[in-house]
Amino acid sequence: MEEESKIIARIEKLFEELDFQISDMQGGPGNRGTDVMAIKSLEDNKSYGVAIEIKSNKNLNQAINYGIETLERVDSQTNFDKLLLVINKNGQINIKDSELIKQYQLKQPTNIEIITLDNLETWVKDLNEILENKEENEVFILISNFTKQLISLIAKDPNNLMNLEWRDLERTIYQIFNEIGFKATLTPPSKDGGKDVILECEIEGTPKSYIVEIKHWRSQQKVGQKAIQEFTKVIINEKREKGLYLSTYGYTQNYYECLSKTERNLVGFGEKEKIVELCHTYEKIKNGLYLPMNSLEDLLFQNVKLSPKGQNS
Repeated sequence: MEEESKIIARIEKLFEELDFQISDMQGGPGNRGTDVMAIKSLEDNKSYGVAIEIKSNKNLNQAINYGIETLERVDSQTNFDKLLLVINKNGQINIKDSELIKQYQLKQPTNIEIITLDNLETWVKDLNEILENKEENEVFILISNFTKQLISLIAKDPNNLMNLEWRDLERTIYQIFNEIGFKATLTPPSKDGGKDVILECEIEGTPKSYIVEIKHWRSQQKVGQKAIQEFTKVIINEKREKGLYLSTYGYTQNYYECLSKTERNLVGFGEKEKIVELCHTYEKIKNGLYLPMNSLEDLLFQNVKLSPKGQNS
């Protein structure tokens, strides 16, 4: 296990290379700060502050709990933009450890993040890219906050779903999956169909990739065989694990008959109820009322039709 003094020196160097100033108020006996506190001056007399706490403990649960306790205390007393908990674990982080960290992260507000020491350099690099495009990023933050409000409205009253424009619904689905544990990518608007959201995750250490297509026509049009066939071709051509098709107004009769027996195993079909279920899952996770214990694939295809007989997964 790397000594904390060396980790602190590494962190300070990384931030200083990005023109951050290291604060003199650091953690320690009788000190109410964290291990490293860094502030960067931005344009228009603005600044961006990061407080970093390092926890080394053989018991990962204890390390995370103690670290979050410190960050929450600092958050209540100061005005840092980001509070970062760096876990320094003896030995490699295994799959079980990663899942535990992910579950803790889901319960935290967006300004608190938990990473392992191995991910430190990548995290700092990503932060720098965000700050270099801060004006653009502020727009994304506003859109993200708006989308989170939409999720809450749909969870409270499913009828609100039908008041959304199609692109707003795509952003909403993207936000849900991104927050519940997937690495989600929202594709650019396109008339040729194919996929609206790309989902990536690891299951038992193996990278997996899925796609989601969303149809939300205000004309209440149902999805037919042609659209399903095109979607299935994308799954196969791009070598995705599976795909999830979401249609708020359902499907035409025998929509699946264009697919072979093998192809039918690649696609899950959801309607309005699946979208509402995802909104409820998101709300429960963010409020700490539910922690997904099954794999993300199980969560993705839970209560969707996976066969022409309508059998659920």
